[in-house]
Amino acid sequence: MVAAKRTRRRAGKAAANGSGRVLERRLAKLEGQMKAERARHQRELAALQRSGDRQTAALMREIALLRHHEARAETLGRLIAERDAALTAQAGRVAQLESLLQAPAMR
Repeated sequence: MVAAKRTRRRAGKAAANGSGRVLERRLAKLEGQMKAERARHQRELAALQRSGDRQTAALMREIALLRHHEARAETLGRLIAERDAALTAQAGRVAQLESLLQAPAMR
């Protein structure tokens, strides 16, 4: 019986050592998966940041273009207003000169 007990103890220790190795392998596998998942997440986050940066840059270019067009429209509006004022002044001067030309003819 003593020999049987020793055999059982050895078998128990071997089983414990075997399950310890299994757990260590499983832990190493899970650590590797976690490391890979962290790396994947970092790559995904970096890609999203680059995409956001590209979108922000595109919006900034569009805003700059719109401001440029707005400035051109304001300049053209100002030029048209100045031209209208000049044409109104010229029309007044033409009317004045025409009245001067017709005034001597009446005399």
